[in-house]
Amino acid sequence: MSKYLCRVCNLYIYDEKKGESKFNHPPGTSFDSLPESFRCPVCNAKKEFFRKLAKEEEDAAVKKYEAYLANLQSSKDEKLTLVQVRDRARERMAGICAVNRVCDGEPDRLCIGQTYGLSIGLGGVGKGLSFTANVKALDIIKLKTRLISKHSDPDMSTNFLGKKISLPVMTSSLSGVNASMGGSISEKDFAEYILKGAKDANTIGWIGNTCDEGQETTGVNAVKTVGLGIPIFKPQANKRLLELIKMAEEADAVAVGVDLDGVGSTNWERADKPVYRKSVDDIKELVDSTDLPFIVKGIMNPDDAREALVAGVKVIDVSNHGGRALDSTRGVADVLPEIVKVVKGKIAVTAGGGIRTGFDVLKVLALGADAALIGRDIARSAIGGGAEGVALHFKYLKSEIRRGMILTSCNSIDDIDDSIIDKRLKKIGE
Repeated sequence: MSKYLCRVCNLYIYDEKKGESKFNHPPGTSFDSLPESFRCPVCNAKKEFFRKLAKEEEDAAVKKYEAYLANLQSSKDEKLTLVQVRDRARERMAGICAVNRVCDGEPDRLCIGQTYGLSIGLGGVGKGLSFTANVKALDIIKLKTRLISKHSDPDMSTNFLGKKISLPVMTSSLSGVNASMGGSISEKDFAEYILKGAKDANTIGWIGNTCDEGQETTGVNAVKTVGLGIPIFKPQANKRLLELIKMAEEADAVAVGVDLDGVGSTNWERADKPVYRKSVDDIKELVDSTDLPFIVKGIMNPDDAREALVAGVKVIDVSNHGGRALDSTRGVADVLPEIVKVVKGKIAVTAGGGIRTGFDVLKVLALGADAALIGRDIARSAIGGGAEGVALHFKYLKSEIRRGMILTSCNSIDDIDDSIIDKRLKKIGE
């Protein structure tokens, strides 16, 4: 009788001698005879992700799994921490994301490197230069302390499209847990965890739509289930987008939008599902079809920002798709001031790309964004800790934003502007 190890979490062992009572597979059930629907009870990985353990590996693997079970039992009554969430995410995303302390896209990271037609996982497209540019563009900006002023506990709340949120941060429009993140949880759970976690943190979750067959509407359905959220769709044919917008209305979404740079999605290309660039008239048709505020994501060019204004959108998101669409772009923080100059005061601006800390959030607000969007860290939090993990990540960000506001004498979100940036070190927008 052999033992088989799940290669996704590198923890669970199927022992043919013992079987698996949870799935009604009695002792002596061979691994090969298990149905294709069999999933790892630790990370939900498919049967195809298991491998047979060599005899010399068995003892060490069994000890590791038994230690995991013992720790799981002892921690049932313990309060979940963000460190635990990230540890679990690391196990469940083995081979895809190492959940490094700094997610910077540097060449030695697990996720970086050309994949030659395979899924890029959570990495950047091509050489990953756009991914790293996002992080570096933020890192070069330095904050300036101001400490001699009357103390006040900062008010971190703000309004977004008429909704009050507890901090100026929302989730980016994530999707594709199977296509990009290892499939350790279902797309439905992933979407609902993100939206519910954001809601529990008194902010708003944005959610994308995956190319996985039969799952294209999972995100917008999750908005209806959770009761709060913003569905963002890939730039499919307008006929299909009009149908999806109708679903967003029925889900009572806060807003609806299109991820314009999703036209460069490698996952949708691999799935052979067409996506298209959109003209001003195309976008105007979508805007005019609904009373919901309309959002366009993926703006990295002031000319596109001007066209978005003409089309009548209410929000633009400055983003390069996390460096996952076009390689060798500038970082989001480099482009943001140029776009703010075009649209500020006319429509809302959000920004996402390379934001890892609450201090990064301060920087994009100082550059003119109304709110920041967080992507990769939220994905890891959902996979590692469900809705609670997502809420914990927002709590962590909120503590850093509060600290940053105190140290820069900003008592409200409206107080945050480019006066808190040390301009001697970088001329913003260049």
